[in-house]
Amino acid sequence: MLTLQFGQCGNQLGRELFSKVAADLGSSNTGVPYGMNYEYAEDTIERWFDGIAGCGRHYAKAILVDTEEKVVSGVCKDAGASWVYQTGNVVCQAGGGSANNWAYGYAMSGRCLSHAVLNVARQEIEKLDRSQGFLLLLSSAGGTGSGVGSRVVELLREEYETKAIIAAIVLPFTFGEVCTQNYNTVLTLAKFSDRADLSVLFENERMHSICTNLLGNSNATLRDVNSIISENLLAVFQPSDNARCSANFLISKTAAHPNFRFVTVRSTPHTPASSLQYEPTHKWEVYIRHLKETLRVSRSQAELTNVQLKAPNPTLSKTITCSPHLYSPCVSNVLITRGRSTENDVVTLEDLQERRLYPEWTVVNSFTHLHQERRFLNRDKFLALVSNNSEIHRPLDVYLDKAWGSYKCAAFLHQYEQFGLEEDDFLQAFAKAENIVHEYKNLKGHNKN
Repeated sequence: MLTLQFGQCGNQLGRELFSKVAADLGSSNTGVPYGMNYEYAEDTIERWFDGIAGCGRHYAKAILVDTEEKVVSGVCKDAGASWVYQTGNVVCQAGGGSANNWAYGYAMSGRCLSHAVLNVARQEIEKLDRSQGFLLLLSSAGGTGSGVGSRVVELLREEYETKAIIAAIVLPFTFGEVCTQNYNTVLTLAKFSDRADLSVLFENERMHSICTNLLGNSNATLRDVNSIISENLLAVFQPSDNARCSANFLISKTAAHPNFRFVTVRSTPHTPASSLQYEPTHKWEVYIRHLKETLRVSRSQAELTNVQLKAPNPTLSKTITCSPHLYSPCVSNVLITRGRSTENDVVTLEDLQERRLYPEWTVVNSFTHLHQERRFLNRDKFLALVSNNSEIHRPLDVYLDKAWGSYKCAAFLHQYEQFGLEEDDFLQAFAKAENIVHEYKNLKGHNKN
């Protein structure tokens, strides 16, 4: 896959992602024979890297896009010991950013940068024997990632109609990063909803809570948050035992319906690196049951308990998980398990195969399981659940309501209008976002258990 990193968030996230790839490749204890590990390493290098620099380090298969030189320069200098970015793949306009304004990023910066981005993308694609498509990394809060990213995804869709386009979109803290973030988020989601084949949503708030609650890092930084996001992405995209697993395969299993193209990733276990060797490793069924519980819907907001922010509980019995709790209806679920499966510890899938989790109109293969025997980032076991479910509407509803509230008061509209964004553009974006929320909110699970 060719990775495109947009803006400060996208470039810093990309650096963490490639650092995780290198760390996974360099794991000392893989848990599999030499031949299996060699095949895994070859597949990993083909997916993420392209050639070797004169210094012996792998070139990251990535394009860095930004409107400020400072972040890109820092990211390039901070590359890993075994990999490096190609300087020719840096597309930067030293214009002082995009003013946290989607319209400025889309109309002004996007117009200046998009031609160069497409040229570099063509060169990279032409060098490959085969391409799985594109992975876009961006934040929806500011102007460059959201605006330039939206411009580029339009052009990529026009030029590469059959290539897979997957976007990893980082949603801002709901209590506010910038005053225009809600407009930017709604406009971004509206563009990506019908241009990208699949959009993976990461909430900054939730990722930060994982750092503080599960990793015990009370002083978590954005780099720590990016580390969690990149770990989740890697758990999804690293090779599995299924040779057919590709970007197109993932899209076909998670976002086959055109009205439901958004997913989230839930993963477990999360353990501080310093205590990894001391933490007990539970059976597969404990972790899978835990992931199923993350799909539970609270009966009221007051009793909301976020299972994702708790450690897996081995005493949670199957009778409890089969009790008549409400679960978020899922269009699809893809479970990726990484680690050794033995005769006494088999990966059991019944919890996530229950028909009541899926709407009646979905096909029988709404659930997919992928497995990889090799240890992931020196962990005995790691699981990622890619879930396309009704709870996706909750954060989107928050940004939509706040953006609409600002729009009714005409707050900050002049900042967008001066770069060509008109009333109809806003209303169309609101309509698309409202339709996304409506479709997810009205998902119904299967009536029969």
